[in-house]
Formats: sequence, structure tokens, C-alpha cells
Amino acid sequence: MKKIIFTSAVLFFCMEVFFSTKSLAAPNVKLELKTTEATLSIDKKGDLSIIQTNGEIQVKTSINNLWEIILKNTETNKEIVLAPDEDIELKKSDEGIELKKGKFLFENNVLPIEANFTISVKNNAFCFSGTLQSNTDEWIFKELKYPDFSQLVIKNKEIKIYWPNSLGECFDNPEQFGTRSFQYPGTSGSMAWFSVNTPKSGIYIGGHDPQMGSKTFQLDCSNTNSYRTSLSFPIYNAQFKIPDVFIKLYGGDWHVASLYYRDWYDKNFQLAKIPQWMRDNAGLVLNILKQQNGSVMWSYKDIDRLCDIGEKLNLNLIGLWGWAIGGHDRLYPNYAPDNLMGGRMELEKAIKRAQQRGFKVICYSNGTIMDTSTDYYLYNGKETLQLTENSRPNIEYYLKHTNTTPVVLARACPGSALWRKTIMDLASNAQSLGMDAFYIDQVGVRSPVMCFADNHEHGLPQEAYTKYRFQMMKEVRNKMQETDPEFPIITEGTVDALLPYVDAFHGLGPGQRVSPNGFPELFRYTFPESIIIQLNSSPAMKRSDVNFASVYGLRHEIMCRYEPDADYLRSGKIPTKEDYKNYFIKDPPDLNTITDASAKETELYAHSIIQFENDNSIFFRNGKFIDQEGINVSGNDILAKGFVNGKKIGVVLWNQHLSEQRNFSISVPGYKLIKSSEPNKPDVNANSPLVANSLRLLIFEKN
Repeated sequence: MKKIIFTSAVLFFCMEVFFSTKSLAAPNVKLELKTTEATLSIDKKGDLSIIQTNGEIQVKTSINNLWEIILKNTETNKEIVLAPDEDIELKKSDEGIELKKGKFLFENNVLPIEANFTISVKNNAFCFSGTLQSNTDEWIFKELKYPDFSQLVIKNKEIKIYWPNSLGECFDNPEQFGTRSFQYPGTSGSMAWFSVNTPKSGIYIGGHDPQMGSKTFQLDCSNTNSYRTSLSFPIYNAQFKIPDVFIKLYGGDWHVASLYYRDWYDKNFQLAKIPQWMRDNAGLVLNILKQQNGSVMWSYKDIDRLCDIGEKLNLNLIGLWGWAIGGHDRLYPNYAPDNLMGGRMELEKAIKRAQQRGFKVICYSNGTIMDTSTDYYLYNGKETLQLTENSRPNIEYYLKHTNTTPVVLARACPGSALWRKTIMDLASNAQSLGMDAFYIDQVGVRSPVMCFADNHEHGLPQEAYTKYRFQMMKEVRNKMQETDPEFPIITEGTVDALLPYVDAFHGLGPGQRVSPNGFPELFRYTFPESIIIQLNSSPAMKRSDVNFASVYGLRHEIMCRYEPDADYLRSGKIPTKEDYKNYFIKDPPDLNTITDASAKETELYAHSIIQFENDNSIFFRNGKFIDQEGINVSGNDILAKGFVNGKKIGVVLWNQHLSEQRNFSISVPGYKLIKSSEPNKPDVNANSPLVANSLRLLIFEKN
């Protein structure tokens, strides 16, 4: 659709509080706001600057480019873009600096549109906020970009960008970073902030929105001399209160930005109280009992064998995926026990047997999609479908086996009361079967999807996957815990907006294991209470992945998805590429995770590491992840992370080299070393070299 852009030079009005650029004869006349570490000013030319006191970081833009509004005509759907022009009022007030515009011209007509922007100082940072108001039924606001900074200049070229994609990413090469954006809330935008740091300074850009509404952050590093950054908000309404956007220039590293965001979060949200058994849990044995193509790999009676596998690995949470009549990723949302696998009574008996052995059992559901071949879709789709702006269903398909027809699925909208009831009924059914927990897939993964259905509860399209997504998860969790206070809810993906409503996340995206730019410290340090299950789509636990999970306090996992996976777990048979090809499998596991060691070696190592974690649960399960804060460590290939509990700090050391031992040195100022141990070795010399690809725990106590 064609967009018409209106921009022109900015003029400022002159009186006691209003002034015009033409009236400012003195070059030092300007508006200023200050924090303890930076100054924001607007000069007589209309140039806005934020300059760090030490001059290290500068943010600049013209008032002409500070914001952009997209209007949408309610009758013709025509869109126009409005930007600042000559009739901007700029003044200093008790609130800060105010920019106001009361009229916009379009085709020689005055549009009764009001735009009011405020720049203030809050919590020792610069806060950008405001309101928009349309006083006509003909036009609504579709989108706002604000604030838009055309230049982010950093003198020191030793730069790192901390980006909240899943558990986190860190880029030390701006050219490699290029231009990126993330939409919050969703796994690709797991938190509403990012930072850019030099070794001694940083800039924090965060959205402090108590409604956790949809917003898009963008950072453009394609110009290596200066970067560009902005936020955008969907509106689709005649009025809009702009959520606070905070720009903070600070001294220190990224931890300062993380703590700043967490301080705001704690003032507005309360994390879910996680059942102790879930916090003590070591991880998940995820099993697809019946695949998408109808192949049954495990019957309900085989849950006993799955418990045997869990015992070998020291994992005591059994996950039942593909447990219903349709198998995995087919016939959703119909989740009825399958007679082909033994029927409901056999499933209930198998769950009880597992529980008597000390296991917990969780079952799968999908919270966002429905199979278009089902009667549910035929008769309830009109009430539950998420619709695009042109009133079409949002369709996707999954293909697990290349010799079958893809399953066509439609996205559902949590703003539909019927869809929320459907998920609630599924959770209640799982509880009635005797399950210990309930898994709602994809709810954390999705970025805010707008729904334009007019028969749902949401008034605005962007509320569907923000406000009502949260409501759905809150309703399910509260209802289940009325019956069983120890009944947790788990979802796929990582996003802080769901932390008040879920007990654990099944990881997805960067930060799950050693990978380029992966930086799990970002989410784990900001939310150290969070429980994240490491994504491992393999039936084997590779030694380095096990160590990675331990160092970061992640829970472990194996997945049994296909027939060769099941054969490996039953007999230890190492699968080949041909094995997966023979079953026409489209997405096999990474064979390197299976061939890294024999099945027996893999089992023994995983068992020993998890036992080591259990024996030191005050750190691994119940400690607060502190990254390397307050810890001095050096040594080639040595990764060290700390967990604090009371007066003690447990530092987990990992020699990441695959074949050579490594020396290291470590100190924790203000603490004394009281114990050193390794898996199967309760007492070791703390300063002895660390064996290749192995862990050691040093426990320090406050002096």
C-alpha cells in the first residue's frame, strides 16, 4: 500500500517557555536534562544529543527524525506517514522537555491529530514517553516509531552488543551484527532491552511497559562509524499512551544494564512460585510415543522402560509427547488416549507405576495451533482462528516424514474464550489422568501475532498474543494449582513476560549449548531463578553439552523422536544416516551427539554429573546464578560461573579443551575456600590441573 510522507523543517516557538530557532541568537541557549552520567540537550538547530560525561558514547538525532506516525484511514485503508514539521511546540516543563503538535495537514485539509512527546529523567536515565490522540473517526494510528536515533557514536571500537534472543547473544563484531531487530515479547525477543558496551561504558535501551505490550527494537550497525536504533509500536487505535522507553548511559559492563532492567521488572511483576520438586528436578526424558505418520514407538506399558532409561541417566521427569490418538503434530487439539497404545486405563496405571518409582510424568499439548482436518477446526475454527489483516487464517504446515502428506495447521488466538477453554480442558484432562505437570507448546516461542478477528475478546489486534496470551497461561496455572498446588506449567521458548505464569521453559534458540554468539549469561543473570531445560533433540547427552548445562544451571534433556532413536535407547545401537533415511525422516538428530561416545559411556557420565548436581543442590538447583561477578579467574579454556546461596558461593569450573588438562587460578575476594570436589570425587586438590572436558566445584564461604 502506498505511503505518503510529510516532513519539513522544525521551528520552535519563542516566549518564556516556548522558543524558535530564529530567536536563539546566543549559541549557548538550549534545553538540557542531566543524569549522573550523561547530559541530554536540544540546541537551537533542533539537534538532540545525549553525551556521556566521559565522552565515550554519544546519541544524536534531529528532532525532525525523532518520531514517525503511520495513520490508517478507517474507510479506504489508505496509509500516510506523518513526521515532525513546522508546527512543533517545544518547551521545558516540570515533567521535562515536551514536544507537541496539534494539527497535521493532508491534501490541504487539517487533520485533528494530536501528538505529545515527553523527554524526562527517571531512575537516573532518560525516559521517552507521550500520548497520541485522533479526534476524528476517519483516521486511526496504525504504528509509531519513537524514539528514533539516527546516530549512536562510540569512540572505543572494542564493542560488544548484548542481544536478548532466547537466552541471549553477544556480538563483538558490529559488521557481523549488521542490522537486526527483535519483536517483544517472544523467544526472539526474550527481554525488552539490549545494550552496547565498551570495556568500561555502555548504553542501555529498554522498554519499561507494565502491560508487556508488543514492540520492536531495531539496531543498525551497517555503518561502522555510527549506528542507528529505534523502537516501533503497533497501535490500531484512535489513541495511544506511549510506554516508557529508557535510554541509560552508564559506567561498567553489561551487568549494570541487566540489573537496571531487573529492578524495574521486580517493581511491576512477581515471579511464579515454583514447586520445590520442579526446582529440584534434573531434567527431562522426552519421548514421542506415536509419530505424525502413525508409527507407534512406545506403548503405554513401555513407560516402565522409559523409567529404566531415566534411571540410567539420573533423570526423573518422563515426558509423554505424541501420547494421544493423532500422534505428534497431528489432529490437534484432540488429545484422547489411544487404544492402539493401550487405552486410557493402561495409561493411568503406567503413570502410577512411574510415580511409585519416584518419577514425575508430564504430557504434551500445543497452545497455538489446530489441525485443519479435524472436526474441531470445522465447527470451532470460526470462533478460535487467528485472522490476518485481510481476514484470512494464518496457515502453516509440519512435515516430519518425507513420504507423507504435510499436516496443515491453523493458528489459534488466545483472545478467543473458546480457545482458552480448550487449553484449560486439556490441562484438566491431563491432571485427571494423573499427570504431575502439563506442557503447553509454542506459547513462549511466538512473537506477538496480531489477530484481526472481530469476534474475540481482544479489542486491539496486538493484544491477542500479549494480554490474552498471558491471561490464558495464568488461568490454566491457577486452575490446576487449585487442585494440586505442586502442579507446574511448562512451555517452549524463553520470554520474561511469561515468568509470572509458568514454572519452567523448554529451551529454544541461542544459548542452549556452545555456539557462535550464544550468550546464556544474559537471561540467566537477569533472571537467575528461572528454570530452563536445555534443548537437546538427540537420544544421547553429549559430554560437552552436559557440562555446558551444569555450568549455567540448565536442566538436562534427551529426546526420543524417531525409530532409530528408540533403537538406540533400547539396545545401544548407534544409528546411521541411512537408518534415518530408511524411515523417511526429515529432521534427524545431529549424529555427532550420538557418536561422541558409546551409549554406556554417555549414560555413566550423565548419571555422574547429575548426581554431582544433586549432591550440591544448594548451588545447582537452589543457588542464584551470578555469572562471574565477584569472581577472579584465569586460565586458558577455563569457563567459570558462580552460584550464591546464603553465605556460600559455589564456583563451577569447566575445562573446555577436549583433550588436554588445564591449569587455572581463582579467587573470590571476601570469601575463603572451604571445599573442592568433582563428580565421583568428593574431595580433590582445588589447585590441581583440571582434566580435559571436565568439571570441578569450588565452594567459598564469606569471611
